[in-house]
Amino acid sequence: MQNETEPRWSLWQRVKRSWNPKPIDPPKVDPEIETLDPLQRSAETIRYSILSTEFWISPNGQVREWLRHNGRVAVWLAIPAFLVVPIITWILIQLSSWLRLMVSISGKLIILPILTLIALVVILIIYQIARAILK
Repeated sequence: MQNETEPRWSLWQRVKRSWNPKPIDPPKVDPEIETLDPLQRSAETIRYSILSTEFWISPNGQVREWLRHNGRVAVWLAIPAFLVVPIITWILIQLSSWLRLMVSISGKLIILPILTLIALVVILIIYQIARAILK
């Protein structure tokens, strides 16, 4: 248990405490880009374009830090989603099949007394007819 003098850290305080953006260096083109083969040159061009866009949007590293925090949140949400949700789904499917079986059994249990009652009435009617004929 925490001391009364020690404050409890809220989620926002934890994020603020771990928020540590680092300035981004301006992107530089590989000086040997002319000697690269076409595929590597294309990859270098795409890399430079992405880094230039990132530097243009946030040269102080705020976007990179935001992506890092949101990536961590996504992982923490994905772990239960991929581990717990399939188990809950399986349990619900099993419950559904058991309920379907119980409904089927109860339906048959309701029909059995009705059929027995109908059979008794038919036997009683046949008995009364036979008794009336034989009298």
